[in-house]
Amino acid sequence: MRTSTVIAHRGASRLAPENTLAAFRLAQQAGANWIEVDVALSADGQAVIFHDERLDRCTNGHGWLLRHTLIELQQLDAGSWFADHFCHERIPTLQALLHWACQHSIGLNLEIKAVVGREAETVQALVMAYQATLAETGMVPILLSSFNPLSLQYARSALPEVPRALLTEAIPADAVLRLTRLGCEGLHFCADLADPEVIRTLANAGFNLRAYTVNNPTQADSLLAMGVNAVFSDIADLPVTKDNPATTP
Repeated sequence: MRTSTVIAHRGASRLAPENTLAAFRLAQQAGANWIEVDVALSADGQAVIFHDERLDRCTNGHGWLLRHTLIELQQLDAGSWFADHFCHERIPTLQALLHWACQHSIGLNLEIKAVVGREAETVQALVMAYQATLAETGMVPILLSSFNPLSLQYARSALPEVPRALLTEAIPADAVLRLTRLGCEGLHFCADLADPEVIRTLANAGFNLRAYTVNNPTQADSLLAMGVNAVFSDIADLPVTKDNPATTP
């Protein structure tokens, strides 16, 4: 598997409302070939692209996303909070995004945003969307990630062929043990908490390292020089001078 040195964080989220098709299109137009998105669960068991547990910040809706059906969610304005001319943006379904990504040869890092206690259902919704897309359009390169180890365990059982990464803030001292137990190919961590020595240890152990969220080219180059494989950025065309793409066997 191969990911870009710069992965567009929720699309081109400096230029358009995060996790919307507008943000994904602008990222692709800027040259991004990998995009990070958040996968959540609707009340009727559908996989949708949305970061927060509540609707208030990024839509004109209110309350918990998990308490709204897909039809209710897709009636919301998911763009005006960013700028008036994005008022027609809607919350995308994962299946619609996968179709779009396949058409444009875009890889997707799908972060599983499962509410505690709903991990199995969230992963199942993701799996259904992914398998339906495979049947209709063919392979979409994806990488699964989550802060929630249980979500990763369910994903490992349901889609063992799809690579997974553990999300953390600081890199834990027992990172090698955790990643090995979860069968993860990599670790995603907060760029501001980078530890060069630990990064070297994990890189030497064969794990891929990706840091979030990096909007400064100098910081990106510093991380890549440490051995980080890729950075997540709100700037889809963030200029970096080092090319160190992640690869796995």
